[in-house]
Amino acid sequence: MFRRPVLQVFQKFVRHESEAVSSLVLERSLNRVQLLGRVGQDPVMRQVEGKNPVTIFSLATNEMWKSGESEAYQMGDVSQKTTWHRISVFRPGLRDVAYQYVKKGSRIYVEGKVDYGEYMDKNNVRRQATTIIAGELVITAVLSPFFKSLVVL
Repeated sequence: MFRRPVLQVFQKFVRHESEAVSSLVLERSLNRVQLLGRVGQDPVMRQVEGKNPVTIFSLATNEMWKSGESEAYQMGDVSQKTTWHRISVFRPGLRDVAYQYVKKGSRIYVEGKVDYGEYMDKNNVRRQATTIIAGELVITAVLSPFFKSLVVL
């Protein structure tokens, strides 16, 4: 139903330089990440001249598994691996909320996409960086300085 109009519009914008381009087909792809974990550091807001500001923080997720053949969980039978993720928030309203309310130790849910980039370090060595570009944030628990305890939202 919608396929033909979409292809007609798409073909108007594609330059037909070869036969290969004219056989181009629109296809869907997906780049989505869902994380639930604890914040490892208070967020920082950075801004490079001429670019939009970004709020950045780290998020720890834990993977647990049972080691050994035993069916019952006993001391020493459970192993755990912690993975650290770099979270970047660019959306104007969301980055301000993240900067203001996300704190070290907060338990949050992040939905976004994976982004791979490169940068030059202080020694002019090219480095690769992986970051999660957050599209949604849900703060599920925060460490309250007033009550000195965990507040579940």
